[in-house]
Amino acid sequence: MPSPAEVRAHARALHGASPEAILTWAVATFPRKAALTVSFGGGGVVLAHLIGRIDRTVPVMFLDTGFHFPETYAFKDRFVRQYGLNLVELPPLTDPGPLYRTDPDRCCWIRKVEPLERALAGFDAWISAVRQDQTDHRAATELLEYHEVAGRPIVKVFPLAHWSRADVWDYIRENDVPYHPLLDQGYTSIGCWPCTRPTTAGEPERAGRWAGTSKTECGLHTFSVKR
Repeated sequence: MPSPAEVRAHARALHGASPEAILTWAVATFPRKAALTVSFGGGGVVLAHLIGRIDRTVPVMFLDTGFHFPETYAFKDRFVRQYGLNLVELPPLTDPGPLYRTDPDRCCWIRKVEPLERALAGFDAWISAVRQDQTDHRAATELLEYHEVAGRPIVKVFPLAHWSRADVWDYIRENDVPYHPLLDQGYTSIGCWPCTRPTTAGEPERAGRWAGTSKTECGLHTFSVKR
């Protein structure tokens, strides 16, 4: 594993590189030890499409919370078949029922964070579609970051960190990449159906997630410790 300083040096070297080049670097640097997480709701389809070109053996992890929209499950199945992806579905260990009504943070932990934390134990690199322009919390996202999960080091790879939402859509259109059907129905960020609504003109991309609460993250990108 590279040190935090080495990760920062690699990030500087990759500054300005295309997402495809960054993904290629990650797969080559961490052979059989890199995994991609995709919700199939947004920019993740760009990375999934690229992985289908670069190395179809890379695990594409889907956190099956049990509360995804029917459209999400159907689209995920079609996309995986079309591009021959190595899909790994991660369900929660237990079903806490409608816990989202009273403790959405705990619900997210049980359904998303804990399953991913367990799965990442076998990997040295975690690839995700987080972008700086999504929220204030994500504005400091770097292309590569050194993190620790349960005391174990892992390199987080964000090939789209410097892209905008417009860049994502340009790629989708230029490469004729399928996208989630709910994106045409006013949804700009798609998670579990009880906690996701369409957005209105002028609202931030993730305004429809946990609307009416102070919650802005499910916990997937806050549970690890950045060094």
